[in-house]
Parts: sequence; structure tokens; C-alpha cells
Amino acid sequence: MAVLIALGLAVLAVAFIAVPFLLLTQRDPVTKQGAEEAERAAALRDLQAEKETIYEAIEELEFDFKSGKLSAEDHAALRLRHEAQAAAVLKRIDELEGASAAEGRRAPRERRRA
Repeated sequence: MAVLIALGLAVLAVAFIAVPFLLLTQRDPVTKQGAEEAERAAALRDLQAEKETIYEAIEELEFDFKSGKLSAEDHAALRLRHEAQAAAVLKRIDELEGASAAEGRRAPRERRRA
């Protein structure tokens, strides 16, 4: 009798562990798409934060120049560098937002075909 109880508990334990894995394989395509969207959203948040940091650095640079802490040459060189960084970040933001907009336009067509 004890053997049957132990065997029943073992079957229940295996089933309890295996069910989530079986359910995940059925939702795999949706999960991949959701993971890509989450990754894109996280990248956009990071880029937005980087953009704000660069803008704050430019504002601080202007303040330092006006208060006389920086020479005109140093100000110009640092401002050019910060502007180049800002342009690169803005370009990456536009690329990610363009990709997410393209995904949004494709999604309804894919749903119609299904």
C-alpha cells in the first residue's frame, strides 16, 4: 500500500513540474513577439534616459561657459562632442520607434491571415 501511495505522489510531482513546460511550448510564438517588444521598450527607455543626460550636460556646459569656468575653445569642443552624442542617440531612438511603428502596421495584416 505504501508503494502505491509513493508511486502516486511521484506521478503527481512529475505532472506538477511538467505542466508549465508544456504550456510554455504552446505559447512560444506569442512569447517571442512579446519579448521583442519588451526588449525594444527597454532600449527606448534607456535611450531616452541617455538623451536627457546629454541634454543636461549641454545645459551645464552652457552655465559653466557663461560663469567663466570654461574657455571659448573648450566650450566649443565639448559642445560639439555632446551634440554628436545627442544626434547619435536621437537617430537610434528614431530607428527603434520606426521599427515599432512598422511592427504595429504589420500586426493587423497577420491577424487577418490567421
